[in-house]
Amino acid sequence: MSGIHDAVLLHTQAVLQAALIDDIDPGDAAIAGVIKIGPLQGEPEPDEARISICIYANDPDDVDGSEWQDRVVEVECGGVVTFERRFTIKGRMLLETTRENLAQARQIGSTVKERIEIAILKEMYTGVVSGNEYVARGPCAEAITSTLRQGGGPPDAFDLSFKVRFDVLTTRTGVFT
Repeated sequence: MSGIHDAVLLHTQAVLQAALIDDIDPGDAAIAGVIKIGPLQGEPEPDEARISICIYANDPDDVDGSEWQDRVVEVECGGVVTFERRFTIKGRMLLETTRENLAQARQIGSTVKERIEIAILKEMYTGVVSGNEYVARGPCAEAITSTLRQGGGPPDAFDLSFKVRFDVLTTRTGVFT
């Protein structure tokens, strides 16, 4: 992957690094362990990371690619095209039953998801550019969707997962010239 997708993913990773790790008290139970572009692929293991965040272009769970794909929203005379570029942030929390009870685990899950939503909404993505394409509008509240689920998990941990989806508008110039 290259171009504007990489630029947005890298920018999102930096925003989340600050919002979920760097600006959080080290003793906070809702501090993330790792923020990565793409899947963990075993590094680190989800139980070592405790709270892991993965960032994707589009949605890796959208098998046929029709639900959360990029799309052209406007074409202007002179070769300017505006795209709606879509992204997904997935998180997993394996919270040990010896540290938290179920209510505390749910509170941690809610806190992490809320921190992500706020960080994404506050970020304008100005200055994110790749070649002749740039972010023209950052995420809008109306386009953000999110879920928080509790899974089965190992018997000694609460397994919570969440997904936050957002989009940005990008403008590519010189398409038809």
